[in-house]
Amino acid sequence: MRVLAVVALSMFLALTARLWYLQALKSDEAKDVATTNITRVINIEAPRGQIYDDYGKLLVGNRIVASVTINPKEIEESEMNSQEINEMLTEIAIEINRSGKLLKVTDIEKILKDSSYGPYDDIPIAVDVPEDLLVYFGERPNRYPGVKVADRSVRSYLYGSLASHVLGWVGPVTNSELSIRKPVEGKEYSLRDQIGKSGIELMFEDDLRGQNGKKVVEVDRRGRVIRERTDLFKPPIAGNDVHLTIDIDLQSLVENELERSIYLAREKIPEASEDNEEPLPFVAPGGSSLIISPKDGEVKAMASFPTYDPNESIGGYSLSRWAELNDPANDLPMFNRSIQGEYAPGSTFKVFTAHAAWHEDVFGTGRVKEADEPIDDPGEYFLQSCRADAEDLETAGGCVFRNAGSKPYENVDLIRSLTVSSDVYYYTIGESIYINPKHPENAIQDAAGSYGLGMQTGIQLPFEQDGYIPTPQKRKQRHEDNPQIFPNGRWYPGDNVNISVGQGDVLVTPLQLANAYATFANGGTNFAPNIVSSVFDRDGEMLKEFGKRVKKEIEIDSDFRNRTIRGLVGVTEDVEGTAYWAFNSVATDGAFFPIENFPIAAKTGTAEVRGKADSSLFAAMTPAQDPDYVMVAILEEAGFGSAVAAPMTARVLEKVVEDRVPEALTTENRYAVSVSLPLCIDWYIWRESDSLKNLESFSESETEIFGPALSPDGTVRVRGIEINCEQVIEALLSPVDQLSIFSNME
Repeated sequence: MRVLAVVALSMFLALTARLWYLQALKSDEAKDVATTNITRVINIEAPRGQIYDDYGKLLVGNRIVASVTINPKEIEESEMNSQEINEMLTEIAIEINRSGKLLKVTDIEKILKDSSYGPYDDIPIAVDVPEDLLVYFGERPNRYPGVKVADRSVRSYLYGSLASHVLGWVGPVTNSELSIRKPVEGKEYSLRDQIGKSGIELMFEDDLRGQNGKKVVEVDRRGRVIRERTDLFKPPIAGNDVHLTIDIDLQSLVENELERSIYLAREKIPEASEDNEEPLPFVAPGGSSLIISPKDGEVKAMASFPTYDPNESIGGYSLSRWAELNDPANDLPMFNRSIQGEYAPGSTFKVFTAHAAWHEDVFGTGRVKEADEPIDDPGEYFLQSCRADAEDLETAGGCVFRNAGSKPYENVDLIRSLTVSSDVYYYTIGESIYINPKHPENAIQDAAGSYGLGMQTGIQLPFEQDGYIPTPQKRKQRHEDNPQIFPNGRWYPGDNVNISVGQGDVLVTPLQLANAYATFANGGTNFAPNIVSSVFDRDGEMLKEFGKRVKKEIEIDSDFRNRTIRGLVGVTEDVEGTAYWAFNSVATDGAFFPIENFPIAAKTGTAEVRGKADSSLFAAMTPAQDPDYVMVAILEEAGFGSAVAAPMTARVLEKVVEDRVPEALTTENRYAVSVSLPLCIDWYIWRESDSLKNLESFSESETEIFGPALSPDGTVRVRGIEINCEQVIEALLSPVDQLSIFSNME
């Protein structure tokens, strides 16, 4: 009995101690747990920060849209059976489909089962629906319990597809993103939150993302809401604003001309080759163009075609649409060719070969003459190191390298070699550098690397590619790492010859090429390009500022630079220059460029791609001696650089230097233009015909009050927006069309 008494007393003391511990020491914690048991927290998503162009124009904002939501808890409390619930969901789907949004019952069921939502959440099943549904569902609460049409903030890309590859898009965060993403404190994610997926939206996610708010509700033991705890309400805090270096008007001009040039290229008929083989068609699946300031490395325009509209991402892409946007058969609309596309630079690379030859004292050594000593280019080059009989060129095979069309040139020195784009001149340099022990065998590659080719530029955009500058060492390493894919690890003089004109395995991105030319243009300062200038909070306080980001300084001899610029200026001013007609005629889809006031230093490039038509390249700087702009255009499988990329560049830069860049159109203005187009065509035909004869037949449009109205001066008014028909027709017609019209009028 004594033992039992001791045991009982011990148990009583332990219980007493535990009760004292819970009631005295842990009372506050227990209260918090109890409160948690009767309260539920509902997150309020914060609006993202806005994105502006260099002149303060809003590019990406937020807009309030109506969205249909369903509260699972209210459906449960309605005591509807499964058949009634299925009938209700079917009716909801039918009404939403009638409003223009495609939705299936299975889609609704899948959304309602999404584990990322809680039982008290209003789960959105359709976003950006007409306000009519607000009335329809609001008048039938008993028929559709838990169904509401609520306002929701979503992303708004005001210019539609314009600059979409730069801006990017947002979508629901995935499990993998949750596991690897390290958000800023206070900006943690839950599964249904929006997150940047590409472009600026992804790169500056931590800045653009706001801090979510929360509201707290009390529920009874059955889970029914009793009241909202306003004292615990936490308002959301909007994200920070990002300001770009992009000029949206210039961006629009470049994108429009890039698209036009691609379609013009597709219409061209390729000429038959000398051996009468069937010429490869100009498929022109896509291209890229950039304008960059060599003064500070700011990117003023970055275009990639084909493109897409990020507004489609609102509410999430459908599986079929996502497949279309990422299908190679559709030319990969979401692929940013400016930083992800890797291309052979062709003859635009000759500037860097010339740099290597000058600074490594290759001129005046062996076969390579002094830079100012002219040679006669016979149109073909036979390798000095080749063992084949020079008299039998047919058996020489890879020993012979030719100019385009085997065209010969007379009196070619360094300056003229750039003007007429003599390949033989650079073949000679390429082989001499490799076989002459006086020169570093990687001189060309080292020069290209100093300008930033073959490596990421450091621009503030995700997924940038490296490009590739081949060397003997890299080829050997590739072979040793994977001999099946790279069976040959040897390097030949012919490889150096190919590199000298930007062929072989040389790959650069359009941005790399533009930045390399910008480095040459400013005298040797290699910048990391900026596409973002600053970040501000909602109170207007600057949080970040990106100034000039110098990566390296390159020594460029002043005599070499002057000679090179003279050669590049000859490309557009000399009648034998490869881009002369692009800048001195509209008959070639080019322009009558004001060269006397704004001299252009430029280089054409035609990159050969095995089994495909040539790619068209062009790089330009203006004004030549002290450039403000560097522009690069690359159009895939579009033909010679002089025939496609050069005319496009002429059309763009003409408007830039003459300050005639048209204002970019928002999606709202684009709609107004599309509506006014038929009226503008009628007006244009009327104006270009016998105006006196038709004057009596024209009267100012007396359309309905909400319809478009046309005035005799060619102004159309659509929903309060004035459209200038003169500008619409000019944008619609190509330079060749305009020339044809003017000729017919004469």
